[in-house]
Amino acid sequence: MDPLRMAAVTTVTAALGLYTAGTLREMKLRRAEPSVKNLLAVGVVFDVTATGLMILASKAEGITVHGLLGYSALALMATDTALIWRHAKRHGDAAIGQGLHLYSRIAYFYWMAAYFTGAALVMMAKRGG
Repeated sequence: MDPLRMAAVTTVTAALGLYTAGTLREMKLRRAEPSVKNLLAVGVVFDVTATGLMILASKAEGITVHGLLGYSALALMATDTALIWRHAKRHGDAAIGQGLHLYSRIAYFYWMAAYFTGAALVMMAKRGG
């Protein structure tokens, strides 16, 4: 695997760890405490970086189905992060409402589907060539 693609895979895997830790913490606490906000925010930074690296490493012309899945998953996680931060700014340590709590889980599981779809594509590409 070329170094650029390897950097993208490493960076998106770090995003996976950060998103997982932040989302699990939010699910447990149901609060927008600093660890939740920061884990999600750093996850978004890693995800944006990984997306940029994947674009640079990609030889494909145009947008692929996986690209659309990945961009939309990133958008959902960025929105979730912004909503969590907004909740903390407006409500401090108050519990996160059911709607945001549900959105966070949906965004996370959608992102996971995009991550594992990408991993499967990488494995299939390795097998094919």
